[in-house]
Amino acid sequence: MSIEKTISSFNTTNWYNKISKSGSASTEIPTGNDPDVELRIVNGGNTVNGTITYSDFLINPELNSFEFNTEVYWTPTVSDGGDFYRLTFGSAMKFSFLFQFYNGYSSNGFTGAGVYILNAGDLAIFKSVTSPGPTGPGPNQWYPVRVLYDKNAVNTWTVIINGVTVLTYNDPNAKTWQQVPNNKGVAVTAHSGGGLQMKFYVRRLELVYKAIMPILTFKTAVMPKKFYPSADDSTFSSNRAAYMRTYYPRIVDTATVSEVTKQKLIYNRHDASSRMERLKLQAIGKSSMRLKETDTLQFKAPNVNDVRDAVWRTRSNGYIVPPKCQQ
Repeated sequence: MSIEKTISSFNTTNWYNKISKSGSASTEIPTGNDPDVELRIVNGGNTVNGTITYSDFLINPELNSFEFNTEVYWTPTVSDGGDFYRLTFGSAMKFSFLFQFYNGYSSNGFTGAGVYILNAGDLAIFKSVTSPGPTGPGPNQWYPVRVLYDKNAVNTWTVIINGVTVLTYNDPNAKTWQQVPNNKGVAVTAHSGGGLQMKFYVRRLELVYKAIMPILTFKTAVMPKKFYPSADDSTFSSNRAAYMRTYYPRIVDTATVSEVTKQKLIYNRHDASSRMERLKLQAIGKSSMRLKETDTLQFKAPNVNDVRDAVWRTRSNGYIVPPKCQQ
């Protein structure tokens, strides 16, 4: 069985420790304080490229959706505008967004400034000129850029600049992109050209994704070791397996969860032996599985009775009043 899990690859307070740097970015040192630690990718020189890469983001068929966030800052050093910056997802089969400032750009029949989608061959397959466009609200200010991906949505890709949706794209090759072996990583690249030179900075990077994971990977833990006087048999594992077959599929199904959680979890026959058997099954199953990420596994309950009995006897000089005489 599997379940959707939300995973944060990096966030605003640790992204700069999880990336690799190349080009002009390789010599840059992050500055500022969390969550506003910033990194300069290009320094405004002539024909300079800089890239930061997070390579551990695996793109596979289990990936359902993700959200990539950053804030960018650019300032021209020659002329009145920069050249471009680019967000790339994947390595074995790339899918890129090109934020092109240059009006003289052309690719695959598309021309001019705009937000482009580039295929694995770096050819433009889509262009958007929706305001505020590739340059955002303008130079010399920070503004957010978001990229959303949802393989189950009609508009698979969405790009939001400064809070405005500037691009939506229905990707016919989304499943193909996810099935390419060893396809992973996300990269931010900036370019300072010859006539359109700029400094370009990023901060507040964040990547959160949802993927289908096996329940046993995240919902269980290592089974307890068998020490005396534990029974050296398969009671624990067999009861746990029975619980997974009968009860767990219903509690993770949104159609039945409200119905199941209201029950006392004792079902079918109600004779004493059957009742005890089912109580044991449910106790083992519930204690060794988690329905929520915050749930704690409980392989054993604390034995409070022995402590209470010892304290009682000590305070009573070894005597205990019989229950029938207690008031």
